[in-house]
Amino acid sequence: MPRLSFRFKLLFAMMLVVGGVSGVTLYLTQMRVQAAYEKLFKDKLEAQITYVPREQELRIGSIKQECERLAKSVRIVAAMREGDAQQLYRVGRDELKIILRTEEELSSNEGASEATNTPAPPPAPIGPIAEAIKQKMKAAAEDLRAKTPARPGVKPGDSVKKPSGGRLPIPPKTPYLGFIDSEGKVLEIPETSRYLTPDRQRFLQGLKRFGPLVSKLESQQVGYLDLGGERLTEVIVTPVRDEGQTIGAAVYGIQFFDIASAVTEKVISDVSDIESGTWIEGKLYTRTIPADVRPELVRQLAGEIAQHPQPRDDFIVNLHDIPHRVFYTALNEGSMLPRAYKVGLYSWEDALKAQGKLRAQILTFSAAALVVALVVSLLLAHGLSVPIRELVGGTEQISRGNFQVNVPVRSQDDLGQLAQSFNEMAAGLALKEKYHSILHTIADKDVAQQLLEGKIALGGELREATVMFCDIRGFTALTQNMNPTEVIALLNEHMTALTKVVTEHHGVVDKFMGDAIMAIFGAPKSYGNDTLNAVRCAQQMMAERAKLNETSRYHLQVGIGLATGRVLAGNMGSADRSNYTVLGERVNLASRLCSVARRGEVVIGPTTREQLADLITVEEMDPLQLKGFSDSIRAFKLIEVRTEPQPAAQPA
Repeated sequence: MPRLSFRFKLLFAMMLVVGGVSGVTLYLTQMRVQAAYEKLFKDKLEAQITYVPREQELRIGSIKQECERLAKSVRIVAAMREGDAQQLYRVGRDELKIILRTEEELSSNEGASEATNTPAPPPAPIGPIAEAIKQKMKAAAEDLRAKTPARPGVKPGDSVKKPSGGRLPIPPKTPYLGFIDSEGKVLEIPETSRYLTPDRQRFLQGLKRFGPLVSKLESQQVGYLDLGGERLTEVIVTPVRDEGQTIGAAVYGIQFFDIASAVTEKVISDVSDIESGTWIEGKLYTRTIPADVRPELVRQLAGEIAQHPQPRDDFIVNLHDIPHRVFYTALNEGSMLPRAYKVGLYSWEDALKAQGKLRAQILTFSAAALVVALVVSLLLAHGLSVPIRELVGGTEQISRGNFQVNVPVRSQDDLGQLAQSFNEMAAGLALKEKYHSILHTIADKDVAQQLLEGKIALGGELREATVMFCDIRGFTALTQNMNPTEVIALLNEHMTALTKVVTEHHGVVDKFMGDAIMAIFGAPKSYGNDTLNAVRCAQQMMAERAKLNETSRYHLQVGIGLATGRVLAGNMGSADRSNYTVLGERVNLASRLCSVARRGEVVIGPTTREQLADLITVEEMDPLQLKGFSDSIRAFKLIEVRTEPQPAAQPA
């Protein structure tokens, strides 16, 4: 993955913050707008659901009471028992004259009476019932307007537009009346059937579907009949009972969709911007829902009602790519007759337009904010990235070992203080590196590292170690006629080559004493096989010196002495100046063995011989009387160092 610059990261972070804030703002605002429209719709929905049953009760409540009174009439019960259709219609006309026609209209239309079901022209809606319905519907409409939230563009207090004529029309009283006996047969007067209008004939035909339900009727039921031509009739089926048994039913029908429903839909549409209609048996009757959306609405509504006969609050349908909220509520809840629903359709187009407008405004603002943020980010990025880039370059130089780097201090802020601190740190590192180089020059690297880490303090400790002394044979005679510069060059060449061999074998060069080298194996750090490392180092030093003699102008021979045992190792001297070294009898022994070693010989002590056993081949020397030792010392001349121990001799 490519490494991204600080400037790019800063710009990306700023854009991400601005974009994120804009996105969250847009989301929350859209949610608020949608919630506001949801609440507006819920308020309208609640008002409509409250209004529909109230409007129905105001419209047919009085008629239902009159129909119940008719069903309890002694004359009706008697005529129903006898199956006298003519008497039933005559009595029905007489009992319901207050809601059928006025007295004057009945006397003037005696030849075309309701008893004979002959057609008559629709009269004007007059009379006490009609006037009461008129007043109640006007009051209901005003109440609905007061409870329903105003739609966009309609101010509170604006009057509702009324239908032409200047007043709310009341359904004219052109009702239908019919009777069904206990066996479900529709009672007709045969000799007058030919005088019936097609609507009344269809009404009587439609009553046949209610026949099987008559015997089950316990109470008054409301239902609906389609008489064709989108003429929906509201029917009130009232059981006629005698001695606790249902002996028939009186059916009162009144035009519903043509007038009453149109008035209701007009009031609802004008007040709440909800287009409404009536749904029954897969057909939608409406004056306000546009014709071009009805087929799709009918299709989706049929599936919704089939799955949820008990209405839900609402559901969404897409009509011409515009979501609409749809609700429906039963007009004849609990009726045994086919269920009808009042359907409301509320367009979500205004909400979408409001959201779209708000979205455009927020996006415009966000784009402007992004541009401003981009400019500000560029300025900030330049002011921040240049000092940071210089600091990065400085750290790269330090990682390569260049401690002389210095970065510009461009300001007095935090970045300026950081640059100043960086320069001070670089200077401190340069000084420490100088001290470190000097320390490694005057001391072995292992000792120097432990001194730097604070692991070696002033004082000492007893350790098991092997001490080596390596001395040049005939050095005084060789250098007596040489100038000092040449002597130093000789020693530096010799010491450099042999010190490298000591280091390769995990030894520590303790000190240089004239032409001699003192080395330690096992202190300050042990590698587990220190004695073997020491004799291998001695053998390799002989080989290295012989190799050097082939190329150098100086031909030297050395002698080496090795002794193994317990020594006192530590940082010895004063608090101001000290050296790491080892002391003890084994150190003196190694020095004396070195002094008796001839050119090209490695002499080892008895302890060294015992520890290596079969790993080396040696030649025992005559007992030695060494200075500082009261007893004679056994010594061995090193012949060979083997990689693997020599196998034991097989018995003869």
